[in-house]
Amino acid sequence: MNTIAFETLLPDGISRVGESAPDPVDPAPGGQTGLTSRIPSLFDRYDLDNGRVFLSGIQALVRLPMEQMRRDRRAGFRTRSFITGFPGSPLGGYDIALAQAGEALKRHGVIHLPGQNEELAATTLMGTQMLDEHPHPDVDGVVAYWYGKGPGVDRSGDALKHGNFAGTSTLGAVVILSGEDHEAKSSTVPYQQEFAFEHHGIPVLYPASVSEFIEFGLHAAELSRYSGCWVALKLVGPLCDGGEVVRFSPDGFCFERPALEIDGEPFRKVANFKFFPVLNIETERQLYVERHAAVQAYVRLNGLNRVTVSGDHDCIGIISAGKTYTDTLQALEDLGLDAAGLRNAGIRMAKIGVLCPLDQGFVREFTKGLTKLIVIEEKRDFLERQVGRAVCDIGPIQILGKFDAQGRPLFPQEGGMNSDMLARLLGRTLAGDVEMPARARHRIAELHGLVTHDWGAQPKRTLNYCSGCPHNISTKLAEGQIAWGAPGCHIFAAVMDTPDKRIEAVTQLGGEGLPWIGLAPFTSRKHIVQNVGDGSLMHSSYQNIRFAVTAGVNITFKILFNGVIANTGGQVSPGAPSVLGLLSHLAIEGIPKIVLIAKEPQRYKGVTLPAVVSLRTSDKLEHSMKELSGIAGTTVLIYDGECANERRRRQKRGKAPAPTRFTVINEDVCENCGDCGRVANCMSLQKIDTEFGAKTQIHQSSCNQDQACIQGECPSFVTVEVAPGVKVRRPKPQKLDASSIPKPQLPDLHEPYCVYIPGLGGTGVITANAILAQAASLDGSEVKSYDQTGAAQKWGAVLSSLIISAPGRPSISNRVGLGKANLYLTLDLLAGVDKNNLACCKADVTHAVINSDVLPSGDMIRNPKIVLSKNEMIATIASAANGPRCIVVDGRRVAEGLFGDYVMANMVTIGAAYQSGLLPISAENIEVAIKLNGTQVDANVLAFHAGRLSQHDPAALTRMLEEPYVALSDRIVEHTDRGKGEAKVDALMDRLAVPGASEALKAAIRLRVADLIDYQDSRYALRYLECLNATARAERAAMGDNALLDATEAVARNLYKLMAYKDEYEVARLLLQRTFSKRVREMFTGPVRMIFNLQPPFLRWFGLHQKVGLGPWVRPFLATLAACKFVRGSVFDPFSYLQVRREERGLVRWYLELIEAALPLLSARNRALVIKLFMLPADIRGYEHIKSKAIAEAKKAATVLNDQLNSNKHAERVISLTV
Repeated sequence: MNTIAFETLLPDGISRVGESAPDPVDPAPGGQTGLTSRIPSLFDRYDLDNGRVFLSGIQALVRLPMEQMRRDRRAGFRTRSFITGFPGSPLGGYDIALAQAGEALKRHGVIHLPGQNEELAATTLMGTQMLDEHPHPDVDGVVAYWYGKGPGVDRSGDALKHGNFAGTSTLGAVVILSGEDHEAKSSTVPYQQEFAFEHHGIPVLYPASVSEFIEFGLHAAELSRYSGCWVALKLVGPLCDGGEVVRFSPDGFCFERPALEIDGEPFRKVANFKFFPVLNIETERQLYVERHAAVQAYVRLNGLNRVTVSGDHDCIGIISAGKTYTDTLQALEDLGLDAAGLRNAGIRMAKIGVLCPLDQGFVREFTKGLTKLIVIEEKRDFLERQVGRAVCDIGPIQILGKFDAQGRPLFPQEGGMNSDMLARLLGRTLAGDVEMPARARHRIAELHGLVTHDWGAQPKRTLNYCSGCPHNISTKLAEGQIAWGAPGCHIFAAVMDTPDKRIEAVTQLGGEGLPWIGLAPFTSRKHIVQNVGDGSLMHSSYQNIRFAVTAGVNITFKILFNGVIANTGGQVSPGAPSVLGLLSHLAIEGIPKIVLIAKEPQRYKGVTLPAVVSLRTSDKLEHSMKELSGIAGTTVLIYDGECANERRRRQKRGKAPAPTRFTVINEDVCENCGDCGRVANCMSLQKIDTEFGAKTQIHQSSCNQDQACIQGECPSFVTVEVAPGVKVRRPKPQKLDASSIPKPQLPDLHEPYCVYIPGLGGTGVITANAILAQAASLDGSEVKSYDQTGAAQKWGAVLSSLIISAPGRPSISNRVGLGKANLYLTLDLLAGVDKNNLACCKADVTHAVINSDVLPSGDMIRNPKIVLSKNEMIATIASAANGPRCIVVDGRRVAEGLFGDYVMANMVTIGAAYQSGLLPISAENIEVAIKLNGTQVDANVLAFHAGRLSQHDPAALTRMLEEPYVALSDRIVEHTDRGKGEAKVDALMDRLAVPGASEALKAAIRLRVADLIDYQDSRYALRYLECLNATARAERAAMGDNALLDATEAVARNLYKLMAYKDEYEVARLLLQRTFSKRVREMFTGPVRMIFNLQPPFLRWFGLHQKVGLGPWVRPFLATLAACKFVRGSVFDPFSYLQVRREERGLVRWYLELIEAALPLLSARNRALVIKLFMLPADIRGYEHIKSKAIAEAKKAATVLNDQLNSNKHAERVISLTV
């Protein structure tokens, strides 16, 4: 018998699952394997039937039904294939990949029909096996596949039980693709589904590699066809999200069908769909007695359970299955126990391919002569229980698994396991019976050191909604309300530090709102809000609304309608109605009030809505939530806001109109108070450093034009309208001749080369890893990869592993272990300094290549006081890796300088890594892989070349980059361009008396003097200078003539900030700066119309708190207002009576008194404390109530600092700051 040759005996004697003998590859000079002799095609992954192909786990599952159809054609069968299911991680992208392969599926007779939910999909499979009872002149049978994750298996339990009970048609088969999230990385609870399948009588095959997805998938279909059982494949996340080189040949997969007899008669499966009570007992007997016997016979004959290592003197056995077997093999190798070492130590190993029904005869044969048996499996003891039952009657044998010999926990039941964990646990378990190699002791000590190393307090990346995501607004609550959630994008409100969005409890998908029916009669709480995604609503939750109406409970279902199942890839829900269709359905359910909040209310203009429906804009959300909570019974609010990322994708592909409204910030008006971040929670609100402090800027290349940020309490937001076809201007296309860049000496592959990639979700990290993996496979290398994503698409970390090895010497695991990274390719600094990722580094092994830019975290968006030190984070990574070989490249600067788009930063960093000689992959095949990927090919190739140039000739690269403006508004340029008032400035600067001031400090003072003249007049600027002179005199008196003048500089910056407070006159002046208008126009490829989003004070007087958009017509009024600065603070100033204006004027006096009191106490001992006191105004930011709150906090802080200062005061010097 022959298999696909997916298992091959390697030179060290260990049978490594998932590989076959490699194709001959001619070595190229320098150790680099030769390039492929043919131009590869994207269709190779599905069509190539003789050769090697790199496949991800998902791609292998896409190929599986096509491979089955090809085999059936060769066997002369006219079969077809049917695929259905519901997406969920780790199979979240399976349906998308099937859709992308639609033409290939059609050619092979494969139909893909996504299910509305898992149960409905599973029930349709039963129909595919009824073919024998209906006319079928053109089809001999249907091989059907169901896909879903753990919750879907649970939901579909009755359908799966009935389907398996009934059986399969003559040439039909059913394969269950069960995606399992052992570590609950994207599930509300962890899942382990073999118990459920055992309950349903469904056999379970557990592949150990991506290659085995194909091999075991073909066996599953043949086993189902032979036995009549539905057969499940247990597919765990690390393999679904992994990839490897797979080899195919037309006759590579062979199987044998047993000649089984039952009671002297040849076994024959019988399908029965009648399910009639009492009579179905015979069907039960057939399932468990006959069909399961057929399963066991097939498993034995085809060797799906295998003894992989054995010797003549074995006393210890290790038995495991699937991915855990691979982890065990890797752990043993790390401990220095290869096949020869295992045999010498008397250790026998078995790999279980079929978890249930377990072949007990195989287990008994395996355990003969053993005194100890170690059963290794993730989660609960499913395998261990069956093994124990199998060996209980063959003599004394000790079984270790979930517990050790002393009854203490051993292999954990919670979470998952990996080879590093197993190395520690196996080392401890084997040490009493086996003399462990020195390598084992070294590895265990090394693992302990890596895991326990203290990296200090490092910043972390927190999850957040995407830029422009409608959930940033839609999940808001009215004061005092609490909400519940469920699986979906909106569940991230559970981990955000935003009380107005937070959800307090979560149900399973499809359980939304139902717990309230049970809780409401027993609590004094009168009302609850239940968030429901439209994907969940279409899946199963619509019935919950009907039940709540029937139960008469007070609940508001908030339906978050964004048009797609965004958290699994942006699929459209099968059978999903439009918002109007949904409203029509809800209106007849007896719901007393429905509110429709529309991001684009104009779409409903002229549309007749049901009488119970009120159409409102998003600014009325909180008011509407409060209103609905006061209405008895079940109410509904629908928030109609399209998924921002899907809209952006459709716009890029020309499937949706390009945006014609953009938002920019006038940074001079901005106070960086963070209110826009708190309101919009948008990741495109990023910080920049300017001469006047940190400011907020909209990152245009990631902005989805949600425009919710405009509602922040700040007049700096300007809307820019353009005509259709006018776009944000990009840098001119560049050409770079890479032939002039010398090729580096690449690493050799005498050992597997491990690349570990900490990156940021949504920036193309998975694509980058796939390109590298594809390129390495084209080189002829062995490749394994793994992308650990979890919640990454919500600005979480993506952690990718790539292991490249020489032809014929594949690595065992697809995950880079602790201390094993040869290259630490840091695409995101925040992920790079995470202690769990740093543990993959080892100082004498690891080289680091770092993209030095930091994209913000959610906390940074909402809290402007969070400031990260790039240099400290880079130093941390350098200390973990080989510091001298730490390569730092500003990938985002290069990407935006060449393309105006930050997403090319990853490929720039990869280019730098290649040119530094740290990637064992040819440049030619990296470029081929980029072309195969087919997305922005020219830009990605250029980005790769630019990264190479950054290491070869950085000056040449700098000359290529278009340097964007740091800010759109720039008072330094404004003063320079106007060239007016310089004589006044010169005259005042002649009166500056700060001996020893640096040129930088003088320039900063000069700029502020000039600006204060524009702000008010020369007398006002002179008051500023006189205070600085007095401060400098006092500082020099206290600290000596060589004083650093830190205190003077602190006063120079902060007194100016308080004196130039942004009232109505100043905002008008800053908004009209010519530099700002000029740069905004230069941003676009055509004419622009600027709209100022302001809230005039008289609107506040009438209780109106919404901004109004004022177009170009308002410019003369703003100019007039700016010119009226001379009345500022006088009795003629209508704004001077506002509370916040009175506070702002009083701040100047308060600060001067603060300085006057502190300077006499200044000494070398308290210098830092005094400077901290003088810097307090830096945190007084914002407008209106936000500024008032900041003022109160600053004064409170000043009291504390003054108390500290006065507690150690010495003789005081009297210094007058009266100016």
